[in-house]
Amino acid sequence: MQKHLTIRSGENNLSGVLHLPEFTKNKIPLIIFIHGFVGSKVGEHRLFVKAARYFTERGYGVFRFDFSGCGESDGDYGDVTVTNQLNEVQDVIQYLQHIQGIDQDRVTVIGHSLGGAIASLTAAKDPRVKQLLLWSPVGTPYEDITGILGPKAVRKISKEGRYDYLGFMITQSFLQDLKKYQPLHAIRSYAGPVHIIHAKADEQIPKEHAGRYRNSLNKRNHSELVNVEYIEKADHTFSGYSFEAELFEKSITWIERDVTSQLALQR
Repeated sequence: MQKHLTIRSGENNLSGVLHLPEFTKNKIPLIIFIHGFVGSKVGEHRLFVKAARYFTERGYGVFRFDFSGCGESDGDYGDVTVTNQLNEVQDVIQYLQHIQGIDQDRVTVIGHSLGGAIASLTAAKDPRVKQLLLWSPVGTPYEDITGILGPKAVRKISKEGRYDYLGFMITQSFLQDLKKYQPLHAIRSYAGPVHIIHAKADEQIPKEHAGRYRNSLNKRNHSELVNVEYIEKADHTFSGYSFEAELFEKSITWIERDVTSQLALQR
């Protein structure tokens, strides 16, 4: 079962889809997907749609949404900044708090690419995020995104203030805003469980970021150690049925194992 939802955030309406399992007698654990740079709630090769259906079949509620300026949401990408996206995630979480039947003690946030950095920055400040799963996460926002854009685009943005990147207007304010955030450092403030899965052949975001996140997280006091898993030969968006299957299986295995251990501790 899926419902199309509209969430007000600032001046924009955000488009989202809530997937719910058909039959359940208990409160439903929730997974929130956060997409990446110039992405959408559908994902490359429908990654988030497939993932949502995979997790829903296993008893999870899943919410996927478009940031403003993306997908079916209001706004233009020329107005996008990470600061705005962080505010939009807060509005999304707040909205989902009021949906009947959701287990607010079992909220997992999954962020892919730049969405991984945003998920990390969110978790660092928001105790409503109970678990965090990062898929090929951006670690250094400014360096990673300008690396994707390329030096020619960065020079043009510096000179003219904007650049048309595949139909998305990238502005100087967007790039300057990226410099404010260091998710590799901020994530240390998050006390909850974290897992990282990175594409081994990632052509956009350095796979070394996975180890950097792990090392930063493992400096926390009184928190469980974080491990990293890699998917061999997978590209940044895990574009291949076998890569998707491995990504989903590794994700649910970690989520379920963590839930099992938490329930055991509660007993």
